[in-house]
Amino acid sequence: MPVTKKSPAGKTGRPPKVPGEKPTRDKIFDAAVDLFSEKGYDRTTVRDIARAAGITESAVYRHYTGKESILDAIFEYMEARVYSPLPPLPDSGNAESSIFRDLLEGLPRYIISEPVLVKIIRILFMEMPHNGNIRDYMKREYVERADDYTEALFQKQIDDNKIRSCDPRVLAEVFNSFRFTWLFRNFIIDYGKTPDVRAMEEELWPHIEFFEKLFVP
Repeated sequence: MPVTKKSPAGKTGRPPKVPGEKPTRDKIFDAAVDLFSEKGYDRTTVRDIARAAGITESAVYRHYTGKESILDAIFEYMEARVYSPLPPLPDSGNAESSIFRDLLEGLPRYIISEPVLVKIIRILFMEMPHNGNIRDYMKREYVERADDYTEALFQKQIDDNKIRSCDPRVLAEVFNSFRFTWLFRNFIIDYGKTPDVRAMEEELWPHIEFFEKLFVP
C-alpha cells in the first residue's frame, strides 16, 4: 500500500503538484499510447500503464474506467486533429493554392510535429485486423466519414469552378485511398526510421501535381 506523504503543515494527503508538471490524466494517456503502439492493445494491462506512468493502478481508475475508455480518448484525440484544417507551411504564401495542395502539402510536417500522432497511427493500423472496436472506428471515421467530408469539399470546388466537373464521390475515394496508402507506407512500413520531413514533402509533390493536372482548370 502506498505511503501517504505529509504536507509541510503535517497534514496527510496527495503530494503537491510540481509547477508545470503534466496532469495525471495526460500521463496515463501518453503511457498507454506508448505501450499500445509497442506491445499492442491486448498485451498491455492497466498495471503496465500505471507502472509506465509512475502511478498506482487505482490512480488510473480515478481518471479512466479501463483500457476501453483510454482507447475512446485516443479516438477523440485523433478526431479533433483529422477533421481540422492543416496549418499552412511557412513558405507557402506565394504559391498558387489548390484543394489538393491544401490537403496534402502540410501533411508530413503536421504529423511529425506531434509524435503521439505517429504512435496512434501505428495503433490503429496494427490493431484493426483483430480489434472490432478499432476496426469499426476506422471504417466509420476514416472510410465513410472521410469520403463524405472530402466529397463535400470537392463538390464545393466544382461549384466554384476551381476543379473540373467530375463525380466528387469517386474523386474523394481515389484521393483518400492515396492518403491512406501514404500513411501506411510512411508510418507502418517505415515505422522506427527517423522521419525525414523534407523527403516526405518532396515525395508528395508529384502526386499533388498529378491531381492538379487532371482536375484543376
